[in-house]
Amino acid sequence: MRITPTVSALLIAVVTLVSCSTTTEFPSKFRGEQLHFGQGGGFSGILSYYVLLDDGRLYQRSLRDSTFAFSATWDKPFVRQMFSNYNAMELDEVDFFEPGDRYYFIQHKSGNNPFHSITWGKPGTAPDQHIVSFYNILYKSTKSTL
Repeated sequence: MRITPTVSALLIAVVTLVSCSTTTEFPSKFRGEQLHFGQGGGFSGILSYYVLLDDGRLYQRSLRDSTFAFSATWDKPFVRQMFSNYNAMELDEVDFFEPGDRYYFIQHKSGNNPFHSITWGKPGTAPDQHIVSFYNILYKSTKSTL
């Protein structure tokens, strides 16, 4: 069977579209550690939501629905350091839920364990500065990968 140039072009287009499509499997099926972080609320109510997997892949949640699109692969030493810092600061032990009109969050998931969340933004309340600094490093790092 002879494959014509038109059929070849069509096959290449289909393979390209499939390989570039939004991935909905991750991070929901990922069994390693995950850091979810972002911010939302305010006048527009827009939510910026990212998921960093411990293998370095960064996903961004769509504004239209709850699907995740691959955004970038972060440097492995940086990713290891961020997960190590989360554990060293014992952020899983922090109990802080004070959302405001504009709010910020960090969530951690490991395997089948439930999410642990830290949320803040209510005026007059804030978590310890090291938590805010940790969040700022994560969030600002997304801007260099977009």
